[in-house]
Amino acid sequence: MTSPTSHPRGEPIASLYHAASASAFTALGAVGITASAWGTLIVVGVAVALGGAELSIALAAGQLCLLVVPVVAMRLAKRRPMAIGIARPHGLHLVGAALVGVSAWYINVRIVSLLEVPRDIVAFERAIDDWPLAITLLTIALLPALCEEVVFRGVLLRGLATRFHAPMALALSALVFSAYHMNLVQLIPTFTLGVVFGVIALRAASAVPTMFAHLLNNGIAILVSRNDLPWLASRDGSGWMDRHPTLSLVGAGALTTTGIAIALLGPRAPLPESRT
Repeated sequence: MTSPTSHPRGEPIASLYHAASASAFTALGAVGITASAWGTLIVVGVAVALGGAELSIALAAGQLCLLVVPVVAMRLAKRRPMAIGIARPHGLHLVGAALVGVSAWYINVRIVSLLEVPRDIVAFERAIDDWPLAITLLTIALLPALCEEVVFRGVLLRGLATRFHAPMALALSALVFSAYHMNLVQLIPTFTLGVVFGVIALRAASAVPTMFAHLLNNGIAILVSRNDLPWLASRDGSGWMDRHPTLSLVGAGALTTTGIAIALLGPRAPLPESRT
């Protein structure tokens, strides 16, 4: 059941009766938390690496800081988990996010293939390929899915949505998400992925569906990169998607579009609210 209320900008919106007030940080607060988490990731990651730890441990330690900072901010501000995007989503949001997760990776691969990849990025990817699969999935798929979604969709997007119209909040949060990866080659793919994830997260009033999508996206990309799914895509070009690139691109686009549509069919959540 919904009841008409007023958005902080004076626009009428639909708000659930049971929706908690102050369900997000202010826009300024969200930006501050995001910047703090990002900076802490860099400082801790570099410090752990300089301390002689393996690259995988440094990456994991840095990623965990992305989660620790907003959780601490939530506790200090006496906010509910919804303030960082932790809320139970509707099943349709999860289904839509899953379809996006299993298909968007291929679209991004095709976009990146059109660009010149720097040698240092190639070397980094080869180093990751040498790690045990479990370590790679943990540091490159699972931790980023949990930690990055809390920061960029749970905190930043929801905070910006208390100050700006949804399209502007989506664009700004996706731009920061893209810049966070500090990789010009991934600028376009991460921006578009950030927008799509943002649409789902706002619709669901939760970052949980996009955590699922992020995990699937990164996980499948890792398995393909390591040549662990040769029947799907392989380094020697014998995989099904390698032999049918046009059909694969059309199919991936259709699945991503369908996933977004299904997620939009889920209940429309109220826009995030924040204390003034």
